[in-house]
Amino acid sequence: MTDLPAPPARSELDDLARLGQWLAWSESGKDDERSRGAAAALRLYYARELGLTPMAAASLSVIAGKLVIGADLARALARRSGYRVRRIQSDDQVCIADIVVIQTGEILGDATFTIEDARRAGLIRDRSAWKTHPARMLWARASVYAIKDHTPEVLLGIVLDDEQREIEQAQTTDVPWDDELDELEAEASEPEGPDDDPAGADIDDIEF
Repeated sequence: MTDLPAPPARSELDDLARLGQWLAWSESGKDDERSRGAAAALRLYYARELGLTPMAAASLSVIAGKLVIGADLARALARRSGYRVRRIQSDDQVCIADIVVIQTGEILGDATFTIEDARRAGLIRDRSAWKTHPARMLWARASVYAIKDHTPEVLLGIVLDDEQREIEQAQTTDVPWDDELDELEAEASEPEGPDDDPAGADIDDIEF
């Protein structure tokens, strides 16, 4: 007779039920205290799952139950997984980023994002960082695409903040574009070293 697997411990079931409740409340689309509390709890949960400190939850967002992060954290997660994202070419018109295996130096592939891509996507707006810091914004997009295209396991289940804004804009014309978030993204994408992914740009840097 084949032994059946033991059922999960009651505490594990409780945790899953609680997580499911948080997700349901967060995905409800309501802006009440319970939904906001669920989103806050999910931020702490996701921070723990990513190996971050509770203080680092401030760098995460939860929108409709989805974990939303910026390009700086995406690159840090890639580095923790053993990859480095490098800026190969960059100016106000185009950015090419590649991703390499840190241990071997193997180049896995690259990604390109151009200002014309941004224009077609409706990203370039007055007073947005796409107007004031186009090279930084192109670097943010290209670096994330390199991670998603060539090491998709790093960002499975995660949405990037500018992608989320695009989704919201496509769903309704009543959602204002958050220029402040664009500015924060541009600041986070400022290169700090020769490879644009300095030795210290790892998860520890996200733990404020």
